Amino acid sequence: MPKAAAALTILAMFISSFGSFAPSAAAQATDLSHVGGWATLGSVTPAAGCLLDASIEVREGGGGVGDVAVGVDLVRDGEVVWSDWGMTDADGLAYLSVDTSWAAPGYEAWMDVLVGGEYAAGMPVSITESGGCADNPDMVELSADVAIAPGSGSAQNWSASGGPTSDAVMVGVPLYAQNRNLSCEYAALVMAMGSYGVSVSEYEFDDRVGWSENPHWGYRGDISGWWGNTDDYGVYASALAPALPDFGFWGEEFYAQGNPTALTARLDEGTPVLVWLGLWGDTGFYQYAADGTPYKLVPGLHVVVADGYDSGGVYVADPATGTTKYYDWSTFMSFWNVMDGMGLSVGLL
Repeated sequence: MPKAAAALTILAMFISSFGSFAPSAAAQATDLSHVGGWATLGSVTPAAGCLLDASIEVREGGGGVGDVAVGVDLVRDGEVVWSDWGMTDADGLAYLSVDTSWAAPGYEAWMDVLVGGEYAAGMPVSITESGGCADNPDMVELSADVAIAPGSGSAQNWSASGGPTSDAVMVGVPLYAQNRNLSCEYAALVMAMGSYGVSVSEYEFDDRVGWSENPHWGYRGDISGWWGNTDDYGVYASALAPALPDFGFWGEEFYAQGNPTALTARLDEGTPVLVWLGLWGDTGFYQYAADGTPYKLVPGLHVVVADGYDSGGVYVADPATGTTKYYDWSTFMSFWNVMDGMGLSVGLL
C-alpha cells in the first residue's frame, strides 16, 4: 500500500484544519428538518400470498431528499409481521415491498411508514379471499421531523464517490450488499475479508457470534427487523472479533475516542476497518444486562467499512447499498464519535 510522504502530508493537513470546522458537526447531525411526501401500496385489500409494491417519496422544500432511511412495518395485533426498509435515491424515492404470505382471509393489519426512524403515516390493510396484489392501491401523505445535516443535500451528509483523489490512501475493499435488513455488521466483515481475496458468506457468522441482549456479547434482536430501532439492533466489535480466527483472520477492537489517527494509521497499513456510525446523531441511551453490566444502544446506528481517506474525508464501503460513499472529516467524526470511535480492524493470521 502507498504510505510514505503523501500519506503523512494528508494527515498533517487534516489535523491542522480539523479544529476549525463550524458549526460543530455534532450540532449538524442533530438538526431536525420537517419532511413530507407520499407512500403508496399496491393494494389495501390483497389476498394472502401477495408481494405488494410499496413506494415512498420523501420531499423537503419542493424537492426530493436523498439518502433518508425509510421503512414499512405491517403490524397485526401489536406485533410486526412484515418489515422492509431502504434508502431514498437522489430523487427522494425508495421502492419497498409488503409480503402477505403469513396471512389468511379476514385478517386486519396496519402498515406503519417510517422516515428517518420516525412514524410518518400509516394505512389499514385487509386480507381478502380473492383480492389482487395490485388492484386496489392507496396513498397517504407523509409528515415527520428527521435529522438532516444543513447544506448537505442528503440526510446523512455523504456524497457519492467519484473515485479516490490523487492524494488518497486506499485499501481496496470489494463492494457487497447485505442480504438482510440488519446484517450490516456481517456484510461488512464479508467486504473486509474480501479485500484479502477470501470469500465468506454473511450467514456463517450467525451461530458463531450468537445472540444476546447486550450487543457487546452477541447479536441483539431479529436480524430481519427494521433498521433504526434498538430492539432489533445488531452487534458490536467485541462480539465479532472472536469469530474471525475460524476463517484465518484476526480482529482488533479499538476505540478512537475522537482521534482520527487511530483510523488513518490502520488504513496506512492497508488494513480494512469496520466503523460504527450514529447516523441520527447521539440519540443513545444505556440499558443494563441481567448481571448489571451497562451497555449503550443508539437508534440509527450503522456499520460500514473504512476503505481509505484523503485530506477532505473518508471513503467507506456501505453494505446497505453495496456502494462506496464519501464523508467529509467533520461529519464522519461526529457520527463515529457517537460510539466513542468503535472500530474493528481485520487482518490475516
